[in-house]
Amino acid sequence: MVSVDELYDLWAGDSELQTTLRRSLEPRGTDWLLELLAALGPRAGETLVDVGCRDAKHAIRLVREHGLRAVAIDPVPRHVELARQAVAEAGVDVEVAHGAIEALPLADATADWIWCRDVLVHVDVRRGLAECARVLRPGGRVVAYVTLATELLEPRERAMLVSAVALAPESLDAAHVESCAAEAGLEQAAVYPLAGEWRERMIEEGSWDASETLLGLSRLRRRERELAAEFGETALAAYAGGQLWGVYQLIGKLCPTVYVWERRG
Repeated sequence: MVSVDELYDLWAGDSELQTTLRRSLEPRGTDWLLELLAALGPRAGETLVDVGCRDAKHAIRLVREHGLRAVAIDPVPRHVELARQAVAEAGVDVEVAHGAIEALPLADATADWIWCRDVLVHVDVRRGLAECARVLRPGGRVVAYVTLATELLEPRERAMLVSAVALAPESLDAAHVESCAAEAGLEQAAVYPLAGEWRERMIEEGSWDASETLLGLSRLRRRERELAAEFGETALAAYAGGQLWGVYQLIGKLCPTVYVWERRG
């Protein structure tokens, strides 16, 4: 254990460690996920399913860049509406459908690629990955981005996130996600733990202001009763959970992770 004298000697002035940590590690940004799929070699005319498409921006981009056909699926009616509007404006070959990963509105063995970003934490992973395997052709691949809990996430923090941002508790566990994939007949081709990389990049390029996030959380805590009376406790919890999501990624309590799975023949 460090002594008080040693502690303040370590904290005195700029240290070599502080200087080292000011240097960028050239973190990958969110576009890296699109680059990863490109490196896997999609071919024109192949079918990609964007599961949990939101506004279909990724499906639209992937169709444009690789000449794919795409089906964009989302369980949220508002997202389906936004996706249809975006596809119409883009004029690309993307079919938009209402549906969930646990019951995909697609025939067996009809997809070459599944793009699944920020979805698995909210769903029954066993059913969802079994459905992905069902609709994939043999040799078809899943590119999935999922945020997983690390050993630093305390039980009360985990319970708060599960309640506040509609998580499926077991879907935060890497072992559970990986075992469900294996049970579904999806072979793990690669796994990329991103840790805080994307958040570092967001801060460095100015697309996310971590100080603003922390200020909002502090102000919420200091006015919690007043704000709960005005906006409701559910709204406050959702705000706090959403803001802490990025902070927890940055400090290592959550680990964004990308899996590439291949459908066995």
